Amino acid sequence: MHSARYFISRSAVQAMSELCKTLVWVAVLLFISHLSVLAAEVSSSEEAKGQIIGKLTDSETGEPLIGATVRLAETNLGAISDLEGNYRIKNVPEGEYTLVASMLSYAKTSVTGVEISLEKSSQVDLALKPESIELEEVVVEAKALQNTDGALLRQRQKSIAVSDAISAEQMSRAASGDAAEALSQVTGASVQDGKYILIRGLGERYVTTQLNGSALPSADPDKKAVQMDLFPTKLLDNITTTKSFTPDQPGDFSGGIINLQTKTFPEKLEVSFSSSRGYNSNATSSSRFLSNHGGDLDWLGMDDGTRAIPDELADPNVYIPTASEAYRSAEKAYELDRLSRAFNTVMGPRNKTAPANRSYSFSVGTQTGLWGRPLGITGNLSYNRNFNSYANGTVARYSLSGNVGQTSELTNDYLLKDFKSSDEVLWGGLANLSYSFSPRHELGLNYLYNRGAESMARYLYGATPTHLSPEDTYETRVLQYTERELGSLQFHGKHQVPGLWGMNIDWSSSFTNSRQDEPDVRYFTSHYTVLEGDTFYNLTQAMYPTPSRNFRFLDEDSRDFMLDLSIPFKQWSSRSAKFRTGALYQTKKRSFSQRSFSYSGGAASYQGDPNEYISQVGIIDSTNGRYTFGTYIEEATLPSDNYDGNQDISAFYSMVEMPVFGKLNLAGGLRYETTKIDVASRDKTLAKGNLDNRDYLPSVNLIYNLGQDINVRGAYGRTIARPTMRELAPYASYEFVRDFIFIGNPNLKRTLIDNYDLRWEWFDRPGENIAVSGFYKGLENPIERVLFVQATGGQIVYQNVDQAKVWGMEFEVRKRLDQLSSNLGNFQLGGNLTLVHSEVKIPQAELVKIKGVDPNASDKRPLQGQSPFVLNLDLNYDNLKSGTSFGIFYNIFGRRLAEVGVAGTPGIFEKPHGELNLTFSQRILAGFTLKASIKNALNSDIVKAHTYKGVDYITYQYNTGRTFTLGVSYEL
Repeated sequence: MHSARYFISRSAVQAMSELCKTLVWVAVLLFISHLSVLAAEVSSSEEAKGQIIGKLTDSETGEPLIGATVRLAETNLGAISDLEGNYRIKNVPEGEYTLVASMLSYAKTSVTGVEISLEKSSQVDLALKPESIELEEVVVEAKALQNTDGALLRQRQKSIAVSDAISAEQMSRAASGDAAEALSQVTGASVQDGKYILIRGLGERYVTTQLNGSALPSADPDKKAVQMDLFPTKLLDNITTTKSFTPDQPGDFSGGIINLQTKTFPEKLEVSFSSSRGYNSNATSSSRFLSNHGGDLDWLGMDDGTRAIPDELADPNVYIPTASEAYRSAEKAYELDRLSRAFNTVMGPRNKTAPANRSYSFSVGTQTGLWGRPLGITGNLSYNRNFNSYANGTVARYSLSGNVGQTSELTNDYLLKDFKSSDEVLWGGLANLSYSFSPRHELGLNYLYNRGAESMARYLYGATPTHLSPEDTYETRVLQYTERELGSLQFHGKHQVPGLWGMNIDWSSSFTNSRQDEPDVRYFTSHYTVLEGDTFYNLTQAMYPTPSRNFRFLDEDSRDFMLDLSIPFKQWSSRSAKFRTGALYQTKKRSFSQRSFSYSGGAASYQGDPNEYISQVGIIDSTNGRYTFGTYIEEATLPSDNYDGNQDISAFYSMVEMPVFGKLNLAGGLRYETTKIDVASRDKTLAKGNLDNRDYLPSVNLIYNLGQDINVRGAYGRTIARPTMRELAPYASYEFVRDFIFIGNPNLKRTLIDNYDLRWEWFDRPGENIAVSGFYKGLENPIERVLFVQATGGQIVYQNVDQAKVWGMEFEVRKRLDQLSSNLGNFQLGGNLTLVHSEVKIPQAELVKIKGVDPNASDKRPLQGQSPFVLNLDLNYDNLKSGTSFGIFYNIFGRRLAEVGVAGTPGIFEKPHGELNLTFSQRILAGFTLKASIKNALNSDIVKAHTYKGVDYITYQYNTGRTFTLGVSYEL
């Protein structure tokens, strides 16, 4: 057991060591890359620029206009249309412009909001009206790009709230495959378990996720957080993170609101395709990849029925005779034999060779006409399949036995070697329709479908001193298949009504279904003893759970309706202002069910192969009318394993956006939100979980323009954090591998949070910014996940604590390096650092227990899930002339409390681990680009541990391996 204890340095020193190693990597790679491009840069040190192309036609006849003048109002750049009516304006710096087209005998036409990107040409086609029809200048509102760094920075600059964002352009550079990977680059964001997002070091419960502005439900029955790995980046235009509250936003967030914006329709036909192959150092080509015996449709992320409950047992009312009943009754004996034989005999993983990872994506978009008005259409399909594995991981549990002054070390309950493999499939599609039936009215329809599945196989073995003797070796095998499915249908509209006080009306309605299906989750535990060279196998059912098969299913339907009315007006100094009011209604229904079967009997015949044990099922002797069984099944389902929940939220708000005086602007108002949650077990003897609140949520955002490109923002807002249905449910679920029971708490309260933000931001040049932020959060009744290791089997419960405080600072910079040297004009450096401190006052009842074993213990600790720092760094090189780009991306978070310990046992902390990703792309032919990437180049271990008297007791440790990817993409 000595291997379970590791003397390591303090977390800060460890984090600095990790950071220093990474900076060496960055320096070396920067030096190499600089040498490789220096020759090309010497001959072309001019700043990269974009261009505008388009065609001018007569609005009546459609004939091309020859010799028309086209210019950018903010510059002296322009062009003359050719014989085909085409024009091209070259060498345009990245930014937003007004395009003006004019010709004798035609009305002058201007187009505002034209975005220039360095990635591709901006196309603006115009139809000019003859002067005899329209004498006034025609002003057209261009569709602003939403998928470039520069466009999003300009949105941030104009936003009424503190916000951050990442564009499709940045996601592509970072080779981010899904939204979780992409968000790891956002200021203050970190990723937990590869799918859940933490903002400003706060836990996932303080983050709300939206799709195109409508709430998204979680497909995870245990969490509020949406699994962000469900969303391929190929479906997204951008991801924005709002960090300060405004009344038009949902009130249930404190860390931030993440909005996934799907792709919109283009102005012209666009077609793209990509394909890639990947190699994972832990999994690919490994013959020791653990396989979960599956069906023919696993590659599509769906079970073909191989794992389904057998037809004989599908009816939950089927009665399974007991062994004692079957002993003397032929009818019941043969019924038990029939039902026991209904399952297949597979209970353990097998080895196979893992193939390469693969990824495909296809997108198409165009704009056509319907009844003389533009109709936009886009579609996207993507498919990913990844194989992951690790060997020699660690899973352990420790507890404090006795007084701190008298106990030198924690007691080991078990220490296991962990081998795990997973086959992950993720595919999905997106379809968008957008129709503008008049210049002032637009309707949209979006449908998103995603399906993900993980086929996991796991084997653990080791010592369990509290259950078995030292010479015994404990074994457990797990086969688990999890399907996740999400479908969302959204309708939305925008309307301008000049005759009704100039009102703008925005509305949306969404219908979303999410499901999680876990068919035939199999657990098999045993132990063996080696004596004098002989191995003796045992199934001692009194010491650990019996072999079992479990079927779990979650189904959740949600509906979301939103209305926003915006009325312009003039404030006291005749400056333009806006009054906004609106309403929201969300309803959600959840059903969770579980069916469990356990195996009994046959222990004496077990010889180390779980599949052989299960094959000896049913009647093995019927002499003299006495029926003796080998292995047989028992119904293990309890009414308390199932629950149903309903959630209804209504909200109304009013706010103003207005200049106050000089350069000071105000956005503020009040939101009123009602919450009604009811969760009931199907065991009617258990208490119901419910929440019934009415909250007034004020908000004030002040924006002061120090200069044209410099803002100072101050904000206050009150928000809430609700417990999830699972946390309220009177339901206990068993995590077999770590031997924990998760228990809901029907008495949980919602959390009230007062948020204060201050930010200084400078948008120096297009695509560049520097920002410094400070924030403070006071939490009343925060919810924490608490670990009771002394309880039988170990328990994890959720509880409210009285108060918590969180405060910190954020630093962000994104700059092109041409100001250092003209040879570095194609380099861009970006980074952000979040520093956070949190305090929770330990509840008195809990503190009494802690003081009982440690009189010197502090009465404060960090907030569960909060990281003291989050660091993201990236260095990018883009050469538009040669079509070459590469990027270096690094992120790391500080030591964070994963599970709160009680009664003196220290909490479990997740250690810092840095991740370094490298990307490269090269244009090889017209429209074709070759792409390569290395993910997790450092391959550092993921570690969770107790710390007691300077020693770390590791409870969880593994690494995911390095992944090398090579692919090609095509864009029309």
